[in-house]
Amino acid sequence: MVRPFLCMALLLLMMTLGTGCSVLDDRRAASFDGDAPTILITGSNRGLGLEFTRQYAAKGWNIIASCRNPSKADALQELADSNEQIAIETLDITSDEQVNALAKRYAGQPIDVLLNNAGIYGTLEKQTLGSFDFEEAKRVFDINSLGSLRVSAAFVDNVLASEQKKIISLGGGMGTQSIGRLFGGHYFMKMSKSAHLMAMGVMQTDLKDTGINIVMISPGRVDTQLMRDSGWTGPSISAEESARHVIERIGLLEPKHNGRLIMYNGTQIPW
Repeated sequence: MVRPFLCMALLLLMMTLGTGCSVLDDRRAASFDGDAPTILITGSNRGLGLEFTRQYAAKGWNIIASCRNPSKADALQELADSNEQIAIETLDITSDEQVNALAKRYAGQPIDVLLNNAGIYGTLEKQTLGSFDFEEAKRVFDINSLGSLRVSAAFVDNVLASEQKKIISLGGGMGTQSIGRLFGGHYFMKMSKSAHLMAMGVMQTDLKDTGINIVMISPGRVDTQLMRDSGWTGPSISAEESARHVIERIGLLEPKHNGRLIMYNGTQIPW
């Protein structure tokens, strides 16, 4: 006969090892403040994603900070070490398996703000007329267009269960006629952002009767790796300043903004 304490030990071992969840994950999830709002941020390891994590943490939010390689995200790990309301999760937004697994892991957890921050510019030379690399196009589209749609669709129930009910996707200005057609080149980035706007706009229409607000916010020309990949050498703003303005915009959103593209300073961009 197996003793009761041995049964409990076996159960704990199965919960720790058999499910793929770690003790660290459980500790961080259990440290969420039940009275605080919760945000899921993609691409939290650097640039704007890291700054969003830092600023929302300072506001006392529960944060699900996701990125592709947490083991290499030293700054994010350091931030989480000093704040038990930050849960770091592995997430490649191009992977159906990883997105669905994370959604299953957080089933029942209300998410007030889903912030689709992860994105890439792509290699500039590969999206220039005369030197197109269509494999690069697939990569840019999978991240910028399908990634935000993939994550948003997977976490609709979590957002619906929250008080704030907001899905935010960053960027989009490059996908509009008013900005994207001002200069040539940059095909894949511009095309992917046009598709991104359409995907989020259609999702807003599908969910219009649920109370969920879906808004696209352009963070401006931010001094991050993405901006450097674009070849831009003109004026820019810091990630700290951009994140602060975007967070302010998110807090001020109303139903009239649903499906809109808004600049970090509040200006609406027609698309």
